[in-house]
Amino acid sequence: MQREDGYLEEEMFRFYVPARNQDLERLPSYTPAELILLLSKHNGADLFEHPINGGGTHLFSVNEMIEHIDLWECPEYFIPIGTGMDGLWIVCQYDTETKENYMWIGDFLNFEDDFDRLPIDFSTWLERFIICQGCSFWEWDR
Repeated sequence: MQREDGYLEEEMFRFYVPARNQDLERLPSYTPAELILLLSKHNGADLFEHPINGGGTHLFSVNEMIEHIDLWECPEYFIPIGTGMDGLWIVCQYDTETKENYMWIGDFLNFEDDFDRLPIDFSTWLERFIICQGCSFWEWDR
């Protein structure tokens, strides 16, 4: 991977077995359809992981999502989807007014500071994250 500041790194992706239908049914009703589709193919994944140093981004399995709703004290309509570099929380919010989902990324989110809310949905975030080769593109304008 071509990383920021010109570094070249060899990194791995690891995708887990598909989630079972009975697991997917345990997710909150507001879970974005595109996230359910991803879980139906890969029940969790490790992206941009260094083969020796680890790190990278971990996308949660269904069980981990449900567990982290309580661990991270997520308000209603927020679902944790993973952890990023240096322990960043990656959370998806369903907005009941707009009927859209938005990504929140930050250290120990309080779910009130709009600074941590990105104006993009889960699919757009994942696409850009992969295109940017695992870089925190959402920080570039901050």
